[in-house]
Amino acid sequence: MWAQTPSHREPARFDSKHLPRFEDFSVSSIRTPPGAPLKLTTPSERMFRTNLAEGAKGPPTFAGHYRMTYWMCGSNCAAAALIDLDTGEVIPPPLAKPNGKGWERWIKCPASFEGTGDEFRLDSRLMIVRCGLNYSERLQKNIPDTYYFVLDQGAFRQILFVPGKTRPR
Repeated sequence: MWAQTPSHREPARFDSKHLPRFEDFSVSSIRTPPGAPLKLTTPSERMFRTNLAEGAKGPPTFAGHYRMTYWMCGSNCAAAALIDLDTGEVIPPPLAKPNGKGWERWIKCPASFEGTGDEFRLDSRLMIVRCGLNYSERLQKNIPDTYYFVLDQGAFRQILFVPGKTRPR
């Protein structure tokens, strides 16, 4: 059975010089569950039943038996959900409003610009989220904020925040 426990190598503390690594949060097994029926219990979940049902059809992509799925919500906006393929439960993305209604519950990054996005692996509970508009005139590009989250007992827990560089004044 798969357990959601940190690996023995997990450092006790992280900072901008000691960043979390995928290996620090490895899972004990990877499997393709048969795909439990989706549990759509809130109006917000039922509002996106088609997006969630389509996402649940694929193989696991995160933390051994979860599938991360995405859909668009505007020109600079993306929505997402994490689906537990074992139980059918749906988990909002890390930066969504915790008690949000409708779209608010699923917005993965309020503004998706150059350099933003998620990084995750099938064999790890770590998710790295790059989000935000911090345009650098000197570098001529966006330097988003970086958030590090770990999946613990069916919920995301932030373990580190590294701010992007802000625009010089």
